[in-house]
Amino acid sequence: MIGYAFAPQTLRHDPPPTMLRTAGAAVALGEDNIAGPARCAAAHELVEASGLLDRLARLDVAPAPDGALLAVHDAAYLAALEAASAGGPWAFDFAPVTFATADAARLSAGCGVAAVDAVLDGRVRRAFAQTHPPGHHAERALAAGSSYLNTVACAAAHARARGAERVLIVDWDVHIGNGAEQIFADDPSVLALSIHQDGWYPDHAGDVASRGADSTTVNVPLPPAVGDDGYLLVLEAVVAPIARRFAPDAIVVAAGQDIGIFDPMGRMLVSAAGFRALGARIAALADEVCEGRLVVCVEGGYSLLYAPLCALRVLEGIAGEDAGVADPFEGDAELRAAATPPDGRLDAAIERVRTTHSRWFREERSHR
Repeated sequence: MIGYAFAPQTLRHDPPPTMLRTAGAAVALGEDNIAGPARCAAAHELVEASGLLDRLARLDVAPAPDGALLAVHDAAYLAALEAASAGGPWAFDFAPVTFATADAARLSAGCGVAAVDAVLDGRVRRAFAQTHPPGHHAERALAAGSSYLNTVACAAAHARARGAERVLIVDWDVHIGNGAEQIFADDPSVLALSIHQDGWYPDHAGDVASRGADSTTVNVPLPPAVGDDGYLLVLEAVVAPIARRFAPDAIVVAAGQDIGIFDPMGRMLVSAAGFRALGARIAALADEVCEGRLVVCVEGGYSLLYAPLCALRVLEGIAGEDAGVADPFEGDAELRAAATPPDGRLDAAIERVRTTHSRWFREERSHR
């Protein structure tokens, strides 16, 4: 059985649209903020309307407890976020705060906690958290990149508190998972692995240097346009060997849809079918290394045309289900581009990571 965590109250976090200041007036760039709730709402509606929700275990969700939050965020920061939200609107670094933000972020983190509890209790084999707002850019004392509380970090810390000795975080959002890397930099029990577009937000996204306690921070910056096969190759050549050597007791995934082919924030060209394959492969890896204990949390995704379907496909992949929802772009030239085999740039990027983090790849054969 697969668990599903969603709290409709999180959709109340609805930041105002981005504004451009001119000499005469401020101009709104559209009616909604690109990180607003519409994508999450549509993704949940697809799960429900398709009938897939009836084949999942719906999990009860409560706001993340203080213990889970204080394990990854400073108390002063949590108080500042609450105060900013109560007095809103306000803005941190690319993270606008409204009256509903603090409560929604705490409930979003609670989705991850509920998913962890269900998996570790044995009520479900793996779980999917339909979260909003995203959280993977939030650091211990910093909101940034539309992120306020770090959902995947809370989930990982909660799993540790529940008895998991080691937790592997796999982040495939198009942007680097800087939050978990900063939060767990001195903790060898949590390995934070980020697969992201090279040189993208934030400005150190091209860094592959070996760091973190016992080399448990692994960055995998990729060239643009690697597509479906490129991401699957990275899972086989980088993620799987590391998972086997690290031997986690649970895997937590930050599943960004902004690597999707139609996403305005990335250039990675992954199709909906590719997302399903990613979900299926990470589920199989969890079966291999940690008895299936897997929690997948939704992160970024900014194409209202495609991100909801991509989120559904990830859920289908981890659940081994088919919701019966066709890709409206199937057969288009753009999707054929997503199926193009990766080239030598990806080979070089993978070898750079494997060389830098060689301790995880001893006695491993070539990825080709």
